[in-house]
Amino acid sequence: TLSRGPNGLIIKNSDKEVKYDIRTSNDLVMAFGLNNAIIDGQSLSDSPYKIGGSGFVELGWNWKTRLGKSGNSPRLKYGFMFQWNKYELKDNKILVQNGNTNTLETFSSDLKQSEFRNTNLVFPLYFEFGPMKTIEKKDRVRYINNGKFKFGIGAYGGLNLGSQLKLRYKEDGDRVKQKIRRDFNVSNFVYGLGTYVGVGDMSLYAKYDLSE
Repeated sequence: TLSRGPNGLIIKNSDKEVKYDIRTSNDLVMAFGLNNAIIDGQSLSDSPYKIGGSGFVELGWNWKTRLGKSGNSPRLKYGFMFQWNKYELKDNKILVQNGNTNTLETFSSDLKQSEFRNTNLVFPLYFEFGPMKTIEKKDRVRYINNGKFKFGIGAYGGLNLGSQLKLRYKEDGDRVKQKIRRDFNVSNFVYGLGTYVGVGDMSLYAKYDLSE
């Protein structure tokens, strides 16, 4: 860049100093998969929710900080995620809130769709392990996970942003879409455990909500 000084023009180098090692990186994270609920005294096959029709989607931003100097050091992964959990009910059932309890009741019409949905904002915290690829240059060193195995385990906690029951059915020959927004006795604070294993940017991910 050029600037005017008392003795004429001054030329300054505007290039920022290159940092030799960057321990913290960040990226967009998206996850999706199947979802269901565990009920006391029942197996998963007895669940009132369709296994194939119930699922979740997560979208958020994560930071990852290397805890040691070497590329093989454990990493701390943290950030925020929006969770959309969907449970599709079987056998023409709907979820009905009766005071402090929820019950499953048969709907009066033939349902085309009966879905219970929860939206959460959670803050995950994971410890990640596994080697990283080292890229060394004269003025910098970088550690990346390209093509390398990784394993993570941790937990998350956050807030329930809303719950709703979505119904689709026919009534007197007309197509009806109905959305019922209530709290459905869902806990305001949600929390759970999670783990993942993968290679590079892709992972197989599982989570278990401890909150009811």
